[in-house]
Amino acid sequence: MADVYKFKVRLCELENVIWREIEITSVSSVAKLGYSILAAFESTASHLFNIRCNGKRYEIVFEEDDFDDELAIDPIKTKLSALKLRIGDKLSMEYDYGAGWEFEIELLSVTDMKRGAGTHYPYVTAGKGRGIIEDTSPYELAEIIEKTDKDNSLPKIMDMCIGEEVSWDYRKFDLEYCNVFFKDNVWKIQNAYEEYE
Repeated sequence: MADVYKFKVRLCELENVIWREIEITSVSSVAKLGYSILAAFESTASHLFNIRCNGKRYEIVFEEDDFDDELAIDPIKTKLSALKLRIGDKLSMEYDYGAGWEFEIELLSVTDMKRGAGTHYPYVTAGKGRGIIEDTSPYELAEIIEKTDKDNSLPKIMDMCIGEEVSWDYRKFDLEYCNVFFKDNVWKIQNAYEEYE
């Protein structure tokens, strides 16, 4: 029988401004947790990421790679249940190594999954703030937030779905809208990473 893990995921440096709570099953892979975080924070998932837990690095390695002789564990083949997490345990995730996006992932609760509810997960249960802006850094996003708070100005960013620039307001997060596309976005991200592994 699978459990449901509820994680609070905070965008480091902006923890009180941009965060999500995500429910995912214990039989999901560590990689799927990563895909869920990327989808929840509106990432295009076009860069590498890793998740760290208990001194171990879980990362999809696309070619012979050497990170200071640190062994990477395959997150696709590792189920979350194998991490033996307890409530309050924290993991970290790094995305787009050049930009330096970092997330703190805290396990909030573990509950029994109801029979027949497996297709409900992963699911975003709460959140605040928009996601990240690709090809920028956390420092640049913090500047955008500060400017928006100061004079209510909104930057223009390219919306890849419609192919044009749109105003971007970090304060707008719609939980219902997020979940309408969430599972599909997780699936697309999973395919993008795993088809090219």
